[in-house]
Amino acid sequence: MLKRTVVHHTALKKSGGASKMAQMLHQGLLDKGYDSKHSFEASENHGEELLSPEETAQAVPENSIVHLHTSADPFKFLHALPKSSKTVITLHDTQMITGGCASPVDCPKFERDCAACPRNFPNSQEVRRQRIAAILDSKAVLVSPSSWLGRLARKAHPKLKPKIIPNGIPWPEKPADKKLVRQELGIHPASKVMLFVAHGGEKAAYKSGPQWKSYWAKIKSAVPEALCFAIGGNVNSREGDYISIPYVDSPTLANFLAAADVLAYPTLGDNHPLIILEAMAQSLPAVSYAVGGVVEQISDDEDGILIPPYEKQILTEKTIMLLKNSRVAKEMGQRGFQKGKKRFSAQRMINDYLKIYDNLV
Repeated sequence: MLKRTVVHHTALKKSGGASKMAQMLHQGLLDKGYDSKHSFEASENHGEELLSPEETAQAVPENSIVHLHTSADPFKFLHALPKSSKTVITLHDTQMITGGCASPVDCPKFERDCAACPRNFPNSQEVRRQRIAAILDSKAVLVSPSSWLGRLARKAHPKLKPKIIPNGIPWPEKPADKKLVRQELGIHPASKVMLFVAHGGEKAAYKSGPQWKSYWAKIKSAVPEALCFAIGGNVNSREGDYISIPYVDSPTLANFLAAADVLAYPTLGDNHPLIILEAMAQSLPAVSYAVGGVVEQISDDEDGILIPPYEKQILTEKTIMLLKNSRVAKEMGQRGFQKGKKRFSAQRMINDYLKIYDNLV
């Protein structure tokens, strides 16, 4: 039995995939009887104090296992930890191995130490050097949810050798009932429902957020009965059948996923996105660009559809095809549910991390 306290640390308390993953692991450890805590630097709740990375690191109990997920400054956080702590780092994106960006998206500067960053991240080469040095100095066990990011880490520095632990989520015994969920959400039974989902909504550049309405216009013209929910921004608004909804909690998101016919996911750079797994858990097929670790989640034409990156017309056409062909969409969704139940459950993921924690004692 693990005796050390495990402290899961994130930059944000609850927003984004990394925070959601940290909370999932934290609660999973508590449910198994382990001592686990969640520390963070910024809360979405009004009135909660904003803390620096150094302050949160210095508050970590002695002899803890610190599981770093995200930080506003990983270099400062790692250097301020108690010397008695052991460290695990999960790479939820590339920020800890680049000069600042969450995904290089084929940037030629990545293989040149992020010098002269074309996205204008300040002091990018030095930031990258500091962050990688901090990881190595901490003697952390490095984890990547995808083999894709594992390969990038090794390219960033040959001494970075992450273990691969795919993300997992709580998997239901069966998906929610589409008819009942639609009734609860006030969605007409005959509507053809599609979703866009990303933290930041239409401002999420890596998820093609600024182009969502452009995709939607073409889809709506081909499928007049289509209804679109764009989830994850900061506004509640409606323009015809395009409905924008701010960040929602996991149960609410699960209801929207269960009510939908297809998830359009035009991501330009991703690791092992939770939204794909959350869609699978509700038998919802996704149409996504074949980037990053997404190709390790979706089997093309089996449980979703993968599109060559930046091929907007093809992604639009495939989304339309699934909206028009409910049988194909349903069969893809069912296959995704069964695959995910075997490979992407939270229990499998928690057990994989427990093996790492146990080896640090």
